[in-house]
Amino acid sequence: MHAKVTHLRRFPGVLTGVLACSIALCLNPADTLARDAAGAPPSSPAPKAKRGGTGSPSTVPLTLADAVFLALRHNRTIRSAHIDRIAQKFDLRVAEDRFGPQFAVSGSVIRQRSAGLRTTGAEVAPSATIQLPTGATFGFAWANTLTEGGAGRTRSSVAEISVNQPLLRGGGVEVNMAPVRAARLSERINQLRLKATVSETIAQVILAYRDLLRAQEEAALADGAVGRARDLLAVNRALIAAGRMAEVEVVQTEADLENQRIRVLEAVKGLDAARLLLLDLLALDLGTAIVAQESTNPAKVAPDLTQAMDMALAERPDYLGQRLVVEQNRLGVTVTRNERLWDVSLFATGRLGRESVSGAGAESSRVSDMTAGLSLAIPLNGLRRDQPYVQASTALQTSELQLAAIRQGVEMQVRNSLTDINIRWRQLESARRARDLTQRAVDIEKEKLKVGRSSNFQVRALENDLRSVENQQLSAMIGYLNALTILDMQLGTTLSTWQITLAD
Repeated sequence: MHAKVTHLRRFPGVLTGVLACSIALCLNPADTLARDAAGAPPSSPAPKAKRGGTGSPSTVPLTLADAVFLALRHNRTIRSAHIDRIAQKFDLRVAEDRFGPQFAVSGSVIRQRSAGLRTTGAEVAPSATIQLPTGATFGFAWANTLTEGGAGRTRSSVAEISVNQPLLRGGGVEVNMAPVRAARLSERINQLRLKATVSETIAQVILAYRDLLRAQEEAALADGAVGRARDLLAVNRALIAAGRMAEVEVVQTEADLENQRIRVLEAVKGLDAARLLLLDLLALDLGTAIVAQESTNPAKVAPDLTQAMDMALAERPDYLGQRLVVEQNRLGVTVTRNERLWDVSLFATGRLGRESVSGAGAESSRVSDMTAGLSLAIPLNGLRRDQPYVQASTALQTSELQLAAIRQGVEMQVRNSLTDINIRWRQLESARRARDLTQRAVDIEKEKLKVGRSSNFQVRALENDLRSVENQQLSAMIGYLNALTILDMQLGTTLSTWQITLAD
């Protein structure tokens, strides 16, 4: 099974797409945003590295869609899950071969010496057996023997046909098809596990990409703070030169500038750590200088609880997988209940062929034997026959309780996610307003400082507030986008959002 990116029809309903991380449901299709700033589809290859003046690679721009595409191709967890599917699909083939004909050939060659007589013998016996869904077993064997000794040569060629049909224990289509149905359910569970693995890995890549984006923005904000500190220092020196500010007041401004430079170094360190984490998830060269290129202006999403719950119950791999486990346990109850019955079977055998002896007493005879009957085996005591049934019954009840618990857990997660999304959007709006107002206050205070109506201390205090609200706005933006990604994963719609089809 491999990941293939195809075009999927989007369903109306729960969420609009936001930077390729939102849910594949749109309340208003006109409000759907592009998957990324450049509009690249998930299947687009990673962009080539930009080259510097020397011609060597410098930075590699990477969109979120590029990161998802590379993860599908290179991530080791996803590749390992695809490798596991090879053995899992073969297990299903083995189970479905239950009612296929089984062929075999047996044979032997012997040479014997006893009481001065030498005897040579050879035997070859091809055979075939087949089991029907009713439980009946048909067998065919063709035994050919040749014996040569002092008394002459003996030839035998006999075909034997046998049939055995259980009437109680081991009989019936429902019981005999149970192992095949259980294997098919296991295959569907394995497919859901692969879906969960790919979805979780894609979500990890998206969150790691956002960490890189956050680190880049933090580094840019730190650089901006350094620039503003330099501008303020230049204003201070101009005021000192004009005799309108004491020279000692510039010391604190210079100290603030050095502190901002320290923050730049810390931001660079965090940026490198985020880059390495994303490269590790993408299984790329850790020396690749990737740069996240994604919009940082998300749009509002208004998910509906009822539609979200319906989607989660229809798409969540853990919930769907547990439903299949319940079906498997019901099959187990059916099989173990049948094993408690008496063993009653109809059987018949027939042997047709010819035996011949050449030599002094040459003769030839025809073999034609038929046998039919009814076999019966009734256990009179013992609790071991009931043990598998009791275990299967309790396993069924336990799995049903687990299904109910998973369903309630899904609802709790979805409710929490919707609440989180709404609150984070309000936080983002407040952070945007606070940043704009603080920036305006800084600009006003700087103008007042130039005309001598403010102090250096007040400007530095407002500059510190501006740095704080800028980081607050960045955290609110990343938190909102991550909340959408988490909801996407909790609804089980990550693959449909990214138009990814897992095909055998």
